[in-house]
Amino acid sequence: MSHIPSWEAALDTAERIFCLSHPKPDGDAIGSLLGLYHTLSARGKKVTLVVPDAVPTYLQFLPEWQVIQTWEEQAESISQAAQSADLFVCVDFGRWDRISPELRQLIDPGRLLWIDHHADSEPLSTYWNFWDAGAAATAELLYSQVLRPWYGAPLPLPARISLYTAILTDTGGFRFRSVTPHTHLIAAELIEPPFPLQAVHYYIFQRKKLSTLRLQSYLIQNHLHRIDDLPVVLLPIPAEVLESFGATWEDVEALPNQILALEGTLLSIVLKEYPEGTRISLRSLGEFPCHELAQRFDVGGGHRNAAGATLYRSLEDAVTYTASLIRTEYASTLLEHYRAFLATLELQKQEQ
Repeated sequence: MSHIPSWEAALDTAERIFCLSHPKPDGDAIGSLLGLYHTLSARGKKVTLVVPDAVPTYLQFLPEWQVIQTWEEQAESISQAAQSADLFVCVDFGRWDRISPELRQLIDPGRLLWIDHHADSEPLSTYWNFWDAGAAATAELLYSQVLRPWYGAPLPLPARISLYTAILTDTGGFRFRSVTPHTHLIAAELIEPPFPLQAVHYYIFQRKKLSTLRLQSYLIQNHLHRIDDLPVVLLPIPAEVLESFGATWEDVEALPNQILALEGTLLSIVLKEYPEGTRISLRSLGEFPCHELAQRFDVGGGHRNAAGATLYRSLEDAVTYTASLIRTEYASTLLEHYRAFLATLELQKQEQ
């Protein structure tokens, strides 16, 4: 049996590295890819970054985001890069069905370094897997388990900006239950001066288009409703509404978290109308398991407090199905979880 090199040796010897993340890439996906790019490039590696579709506009402030190639526009050059790659890196997804068969066949599991934090993941690499469902973000694992040990600290500033943005977005600004003291220690290392902390937070949380705010206001006023007396809000988004506002799905990306902030709410459900069916975003507080609820749809998975699903039905049928599912099978569970969550808010009763 031939000797299997360590992942460190694989990174040391690889000259051409092919890095891939999932469709509809979020901050963790894009930030992790760019963290890899800036760190590996600083050591002289030729790095190819790939996502299936476009980089979201709100992340286009990140240094050199333009180097990321999209399969839908650059399939030929991506295929060529994969054929000449010495090493593959996949980040922020843990099932091959998350990507197309055409992209899947480009990846050699025997030369793959895999890093992910999703609860429903399965190891993708033959040898080198880094997986922890308790991590706040894939970038947290990537930094602490791979890039810092291999490169040393501090990482190049563009890499730190990218990785910090990944963690910042995947934790909702360090608000989600996945955040631990370890998460904050990593963030502290990443923002060591010089670091443009105010600029990053501005681009992620403060910069808004007036048209986006008007669209969100219209949707909340006209389509948002609560399911009975349960701590659940449901927001269906018809495609025709987006068209009438000249908007894209990116303009409503933040709504699941925004409506979760409504008083008396433990679970938010946003249903988006697509040609092939209805895509569903789930967000929760406390211990309510969004990832388990997501599995009750045709396709679904994710984290305890943030998950996604697809239902191959019309928007109207999807709303009916979802509301019925909540009423008949989750009503008592939601009320129990909500009472438990409220108990955690009684700060004066916490042990000193």
